[in-house]
Amino acid sequence: MSFMIEHWDFSSEKPIKKENSTEVIEADHWYHCERGHLAIRGWLEFNAIPRSTIDNLLADESRPSFHQLDGENFLLILRGVNMNANASPEDMLSIRILYYNGALISTRKTPSRAIMDIREALAERKGPQSLASLLNYIIDGLNGKIDTYLDFIENTLNEFDVSDESTHNHISAQKALISIKRFIRPQQYAIRDLIESEVPLVTTRPHQYRFAHNNIIRINETIDFFLGEVELFQEEIRHLRDQKTNKNSYLFTLVATIFLPTSFLTGLLGINIGGMPGVDSSMAFTWFCIALVVIFGLEVVLLKYLGFTNKKEP
Repeated sequence: MSFMIEHWDFSSEKPIKKENSTEVIEADHWYHCERGHLAIRGWLEFNAIPRSTIDNLLADESRPSFHQLDGENFLLILRGVNMNANASPEDMLSIRILYYNGALISTRKTPSRAIMDIREALAERKGPQSLASLLNYIIDGLNGKIDTYLDFIENTLNEFDVSDESTHNHISAQKALISIKRFIRPQQYAIRDLIESEVPLVTTRPHQYRFAHNNIIRINETIDFFLGEVELFQEEIRHLRDQKTNKNSYLFTLVATIFLPTSFLTGLLGINIGGMPGVDSSMAFTWFCIALVVIFGLEVVLLKYLGFTNKKEP
């Protein structure tokens, strides 16, 4: 079957990789499939899986959620960061997990590093030894990759410098965190609903699943904290910009205040109505310059006395 990426038998003491898969789904087997392959729908229908469940399992767009079906069966939809080469981690990939009649069927469209790690561990005779531990490994693996990406975000935040007024890096980090939060918040509720459903696959490992749930809660709290840090940086940059603008405006106001009277006098003499005063005296220009200097000095003294020139920044 061309849509089958990997098939493992967990019915014995040690998981066994199956090279040839049968049409019939068997209990205690893990089927990891390519979701975008056309033939997978026919295989699922052949095994009498309800059409609505198949539609949810293969849907193009979905958000993290938990759906308990009849009996022990359930559908769990999860999201993980995209750690593939040349990919943006915040473009989150989707892992759909169907537990049906004792078999675990997982589907993906984009390869998941978390699933790859599990497959590699199984190939080395390590990793999960049952379907219950396999599902726990998948959830923990997705959480772990998100944690790794958040470590990268934290390092980026630590490199922020408020003296650098460029907000490009701040906005990029903020967009990435918002994109992740969009899916991780409902994922927290999906894992909680899985635990509260008390399906046998979970009740055999209650502490491990609760630990996974606590991890996703911590991840959401970390994302909220980082978003708060980004907002704080942006607010500080806005404050520094406002300070600089106010300082420049204040300086221009002082300059205009000082030169306004002298500009008025020079403009008044330049009108030249009825002749310019002092034209007949060789000392007129000298006395006028002295008068301007005196006026300028008096203005500076007055501004200092009023406390304008030594105003401290807030």
